[in-house]
Amino acid sequence: MKNVIILLVCFVFSKVAFDQTCLHKNLSKDFNFKITVRKIKNPNNEIDSNSVKIIVSNKISNKKQEINFGSSYLFEKTFIDCKTVRSYSTGINKNNKAIDNDFGDLIITDFNFDNREDFAVKNDSGGNGGPTYNFYIQDKNKNFALDEFLTSQMEFFPSKFIIKSKRLVTYVHANAYQLSENIFEYNEQLKKWKYKSSKLITPK
Repeated sequence: MKNVIILLVCFVFSKVAFDQTCLHKNLSKDFNFKITVRKIKNPNNEIDSNSVKIIVSNKISNKKQEINFGSSYLFEKTFIDCKTVRSYSTGINKNNKAIDNDFGDLIITDFNFDNREDFAVKNDSGGNGGPTYNFYIQDKNKNFALDEFLTSQMEFFPSKFIIKSKRLVTYVHANAYQLSENIFEYNEQLKKWKYKSSKLITPK
């Protein structure tokens, strides 16, 4: 009986977790971002789940907001290198080439064209199309909320921001020779996005 209990205890605690924390103070003019990722390994030493916690701190008031989400598929190196970030607000890594459509683990920019800093954080390392992201939009009270449309419909980080027409454009591998160009348009009055158009293009 004692051996059975020991075996059960070993099974329950067979998963090993390790945390990685990155503190970013230079990506935003108004906020600091602290990201902690817990990677859970199975008995075969393979990562089978990830827990992501983001603490957003207001640089002036020190008010904090905590955001949590889980992911079942992140490359082992994701969120390990604290330099794999990008900011269109402060210019950090702004011009780095996005290899395989990967713009970074955390990106600061203005998605809905209201001159407030928003951010995107990687939620899945993806496949041929590249990683997908959670998109968080800042409101007038300096709080962030998940944008369900961008997160579930756009998914990929936009390669183009067209300010005049308030459009975001993504380019995703469609086949060996073509990309899918997808355009999303923001209606400022309705505060809503719509899927504008999609077409296949052949890169030059």
